[in-house]
Amino acid sequence: MGQSAAIKSTTRFTFAGLLELVFMVKLILFVLAFIPFAQAQPSTAGPKPPANQFTESAPLPGNPTRQAEYDVVVVGSEPEGVTAAVAAARAGASTLLITEDPLLGGLFVMGEMNSLDLRTQPFNYQQGLFEDWWRRVGRGHSFDVGRAETAFRQMLSEAGVSVRTGSPELLPYMEPGRVLGVQVGEEGVVLAGQVIDATANMDFAASAGAPYTLGFSSLGLTARMADTLVFRIEGINWPELRAGIKARGRDYAVADDYVAWGHFGGYPAAYQPIEEGLRLRGLNLGRQEDGSALVNALLIYGVNPLEPASLIEGYARAEREAPRITEYLSRELPGFENATYGGAAQALYIRELRHLEAECLLSADDLLDNRVRPYDVAAGGYPLDVQTLTVHDTGFVYGVPEMYGAPLCVTVPRDVDGLWVVGKSAGYDPIAASSARVVPFGMAVGEAAGLAAALAAEASVSPRVFVSEASYLQTLQSELLSQGAYLPEVSTRAPVGPRTHPYYWDYRTLLSRGLAVPGYSNDPGLDAPMTSLGYVYLLSNVGTRFLGDSGAGGDLVSQYAAQVSEGPLTSDLALNITRDFACQLGTCVDRSWNALQQAGLAPVGFPPGRDLTRGEMYALAARLAQLRGDAR
Repeated sequence: MGQSAAIKSTTRFTFAGLLELVFMVKLILFVLAFIPFAQAQPSTAGPKPPANQFTESAPLPGNPTRQAEYDVVVVGSEPEGVTAAVAAARAGASTLLITEDPLLGGLFVMGEMNSLDLRTQPFNYQQGLFEDWWRRVGRGHSFDVGRAETAFRQMLSEAGVSVRTGSPELLPYMEPGRVLGVQVGEEGVVLAGQVIDATANMDFAASAGAPYTLGFSSLGLTARMADTLVFRIEGINWPELRAGIKARGRDYAVADDYVAWGHFGGYPAAYQPIEEGLRLRGLNLGRQEDGSALVNALLIYGVNPLEPASLIEGYARAEREAPRITEYLSRELPGFENATYGGAAQALYIRELRHLEAECLLSADDLLDNRVRPYDVAAGGYPLDVQTLTVHDTGFVYGVPEMYGAPLCVTVPRDVDGLWVVGKSAGYDPIAASSARVVPFGMAVGEAAGLAAALAAEASVSPRVFVSEASYLQTLQSELLSQGAYLPEVSTRAPVGPRTHPYYWDYRTLLSRGLAVPGYSNDPGLDAPMTSLGYVYLLSNVGTRFLGDSGAGGDLVSQYAAQVSEGPLTSDLALNITRDFACQLGTCVDRSWNALQQAGLAPVGFPPGRDLTRGEMYALAARLAQLRGDAR
């Protein structure tokens, strides 16, 4: 069996709450000991018996207690797992959704992150089961958290999914290289033809040995997006808030009957926290049916989600700060005069942790090329919006695609079979994940994975075989379309940004590792002037993110930081910096543009006879990135 899964982000981490939680878990385990597992919220739709390799008399590896058997078992309560379970059950598979969480809905319910990141223009890209759920919660840009969980439960019940919440620890039950089911605490094993990990951070798959990277580590950067504690404010006069926003204009904020978001004149961002490692950004306010509003704005740094003590400490810091923030906002924002603090979500919003090493990878290039493959199962188009990584940055927007597709193979781990992974931890590179992590897109991918798991169980094939066979994928697409899902059309779409610029692809090379930022306008300013100091620091990052050599970049900064300035990147400075960095990487040439060109380190026609532009700087940096590494 795999090792114990890392602590989940779907637990409320307060010290008093932790003691109460321990008591409640013991009580629940005592009660559950007298309840047969198979009777926990049974299916009422009567799906067919499980179709997999097990029989009642067949011995199981390790001789565990056999609790139940299903075609498909979904582990976790995230919204992507709900759509996976519903899709599987609607396809006729006997399906169980089991979670350690006390409630259904994961981030939307436990984390109370109730603002939807949608792509609805020119139309809603996420239809099918997401559209079904969205309609039940009011079809706005925000939703009531209690209503959201009710909608999830209704959908599961209507589909005939057996559901168990508040389960003991869930770990993979395995034979070498293959997940066979789920070990439910000390109670025994639930066998499954197919298992889907729908935990917040692919904890179950990690315990099974599925390979993954952490944060931006695959791009040579030890960082990940900041976490957030969503908290509640009561007493907001919403009509007054809307009127105040309208009077100040869209540059201040935007609001409707359910949601308000914006910079609010920079007032929230000017807040100075008492606790260390916190920052307040512009506000996302989601109104609840009781008149309160949930606030998604409090950024938390320095948390290690793999360490329980760190999660507890990070939650506690933010929870102590939230009442102070509420009082601060009440001094200035319209409609906040009588605002009071109303409590915090049960779980931290962990934006990013693991990235699955899957059978295929959805990359930033896929998104910015607007790439759709023949067998893609969902459509995306949300901006590549990387939230702040450190206390010193405000985040990065790497562009806005027109439309891209998601292949099913991003949900299948390398090296471990019998398992699918849905949610933000699926096989997306860190920059692609800044778009693909949004829940509506994930719910569409989850629907496809759940239906695929049902079809794979019926055909008695593994996930890896299923995603490799065109006939299975064609059947899957046909079934998705018949269920109302939207599949992206395969057609020629132009890449995002100034694709006719002579240095466009050099810019894209740098962007693939996060070193060029076009923003929402998709305009990287390739003809803008650049500074010599900027070039030095860019090459330092090239050394780290492309070449795995932080030493070379550090040496370059030490050599030139005192010599160069924020002045223009002149031809002579560009020559010297480029040549010296190449030499530090083991490619020493004469100090001339001709020598650099012959070595493939400068474009034909250099120098340009003037100070260099950003595009020309990218052209040099992209060539240096190819000395070692895998640049485009």
